[in-house]
Amino acid sequence: MHQVQLQGNHVLPIRDIGYTFTHKGWTHPDRITDYNVFIYVIQGQMQVFEDGTDYLLREGDCFFLKSGVHHWGDGRTLPGTSTYWIHFYDSLPERGQEVKGSEEQLQHVLIAPSLKVYTPEHYQIKLLLPKRMQALNAPYLARKLKELYELYNSSRAFRHLHLSITAMEIFLDLLRQSENSSPLSKADATVCRLVEYLEEHCAQELNTEHIRQTFQLNYNYISTLFKEKLGISIFKYHERLRIHYSAQLLKTTMLNISEVSHRIGFQSPFYFSRVFKKVMGESPTDYIKNIYRM
Repeated sequence: MHQVQLQGNHVLPIRDIGYTFTHKGWTHPDRITDYNVFIYVIQGQMQVFEDGTDYLLREGDCFFLKSGVHHWGDGRTLPGTSTYWIHFYDSLPERGQEVKGSEEQLQHVLIAPSLKVYTPEHYQIKLLLPKRMQALNAPYLARKLKELYELYNSSRAFRHLHLSITAMEIFLDLLRQSENSSPLSKADATVCRLVEYLEEHCAQELNTEHIRQTFQLNYNYISTLFKEKLGISIFKYHERLRIHYSAQLLKTTMLNISEVSHRIGFQSPFYFSRVFKKVMGESPTDYIKNIYRM
């Protein structure tokens, strides 16, 4: 289906932004681009093929065309159709390197809602944007895109960075809307329930038997499913949750390291410190020195 990826570890590289009002006989360009295309139909009807698949876009539709894939039109775009469009790259190449695409995707659910400290690995995610969706709040989206277009045509300093940040905010909002409106598969629902369970039990040792009883599933099966969906084992995910919870305790209470270690179920403060450093990149002692304790 040629979905476009959004990468979390850099700003969204914008090429250009535009507004189109079509006249009689307008046909979408026949081309293969090195950039992705986002189209929002304000009014009317736009037609476009991508790799042989025919898309008929109507008022309120949001649509992404993937870079490197042939797309073209056949004349069924209606006169008077108006659209906003954004051309953007997958990523920026390192100096002397070419951009290489990747289908690998690390699920953003790895960033648990309870986390209050984000490490570089949390930004190493690739999010698949919806191919096509209907905007849930069309007037709001149209207004945001109009503001983006006006910013593009302004002389504001560093406007390319402002464009990147604002466009990424728009795309993330569309992704959230798409996910909220899409029913989860049985496997995805199970993994989401397990993530919630681990969050609720992040101050305790991992109890595999209790997980088996709670979910009424073979633990080996659910463990394999979890790793397949999220790219990380249940044990490591739970370990990260525990350490992030302990970091929150160190930041918001006056508990010492031994007390925090005991609070989250570590029998040895020394082992706790070792795991803390592995997850957080610094020891609990250094962490306390580097934060503002309440």
